[in-house]
Amino acid sequence: MKLSIVIVSWNVKSQLHRCLKSIRENPPAHSFEMIVVDNASSDGSADSARSVYPEVVLISNRENKGFAAANNQGIKIAKGEYLLLLNPDTIIHKDSLDNLIKVLDENPGVAACGPRLIDPKGETYPSVGYIPTFRSTLYSKTFFRRLGIFRSHYKNLTVNNFNYDIQADVNQLSGAALAVRHSVMDQIGLMDQSFFLYYEDVDLCLRIRKAGFIITYVPSAIITHIGGASSVQVSAEKRIMLYRSLFVYFRKHKGRLQTILFGLIFKPGVIIKDILNLFTSLIAYIFFVLTFDRNRQAKSLAKIKNSAFFIAKYSLGLILRS
Repeated sequence: MKLSIVIVSWNVKSQLHRCLKSIRENPPAHSFEMIVVDNASSDGSADSARSVYPEVVLISNRENKGFAAANNQGIKIAKGEYLLLLNPDTIIHKDSLDNLIKVLDENPGVAACGPRLIDPKGETYPSVGYIPTFRSTLYSKTFFRRLGIFRSHYKNLTVNNFNYDIQADVNQLSGAALAVRHSVMDQIGLMDQSFFLYYEDVDLCLRIRKAGFIITYVPSAIITHIGGASSVQVSAEKRIMLYRSLFVYFRKHKGRLQTILFGLIFKPGVIIKDILNLFTSLIAYIFFVLTFDRNRQAKSLAKIKNSAFFIAKYSLGLILRS
């Protein structure tokens, strides 16, 4: 078999159906299989997929094992020469799967490749990333951004000027749609299950490159990415989970002591950033109340609630760990 498409789902019934339908309507010319690993969804995703798409190999977990662990379940039973790790909130376009397969077939040194991701409006989604560092993370995720500290370091690592019209070798691609040689996964190991959600794709890409392989961006393969359909359900929790995975990543690749020292700056820096966001949102809310702008008033109130909840939840987590 040429391709195994592994999809991990969690309470995204409609998105999963749309994804599977797009694969059925735009299949590769080669032999392939679809594997869905359902992480204990409560919306009937598993039963529905089993009923409408009987060709799908379905694994139904009794608990949410996390994204990396669920992908590993699918990879372990996959029969394909190539694996496509695919988010359920994606839509496959015509010839996209064949174009990814073609790159892997014609380039033995390429271990992984990814498509041009577009949003529902048809605009290119930034799928080519950089490998995070301590300084770039402090700039992008803490109040240091307001002060401009580490701005030049962050800008040097970003790929804002990347030409998404040209095929190119890159450092890291989004895990929303990533094609990987099965043999390479056998060589470097499965996805690291220390990551429950987030940064598992960064870790995988880094390990692929450290093993001496190439990762390639393929613009001729087009896949629509609706964007965060699973994780959007828990917005504040999403950020906390992201930061937890970030620290797992840094401990693994930067060392425990350096990560502890980084955390002494990062954690209060995140809280300060949200306190500042809370005050600016509060001022904006008062202004919109006075100007009778109900739409922006509602948005500002949502930001206030989100920042307040995050500060309380994240601070409590820090206290309990101290």
